[in-house]
Amino acid sequence: MSNIIIRRYTPEDLSALITLFKEAVSAINIRHYSQEQVAAWTAVDESKWRRTLEENITYVAQIDGVIVGFADMTHAGYLDRVYVHKDYQLRGIALRLINVIEPLARALGLSKITTDCSITAKIPAERIGFVVIKEQTVERKGIVLINYVMEKKL
Repeated sequence: MSNIIIRRYTPEDLSALITLFKEAVSAINIRHYSQEQVAAWTAVDESKWRRTLEENITYVAQIDGVIVGFADMTHAGYLDRVYVHKDYQLRGIALRLINVIEPLARALGLSKITTDCSITAKIPAERIGFVVIKEQTVERKGIVLINYVMEKKL
């Protein structure tokens, strides 16, 4: 998709990213998580998101002015979030975002990127070189979810 523009995050993007995240998890991840788990997962602390998106290395994908995805990584190499709009799945958007972030991780002198990956995203993550370190259970708002600690060597 040559019409994808990848750009740095700006604070004006916050609301659109939260909406994209909530809609994507509710529409896509519901295949692997219960409604109760999705509700707990999508309970966003807006001030925390604002802070982490600004502190992290954060990129946004746009097509024709519409935000269709985003990804952010800490300076220590933790890939915090990678989400693609529910209506733009399977178009290589997540891969394009990762392909922007990986060289930045290398430039920081990092030898790997780590992430906590959902059941839904595990296979796509493996396709681009992430490997499972362990399965884990995490708690969100008192609800338990399964995900995977994964890493990709750089």
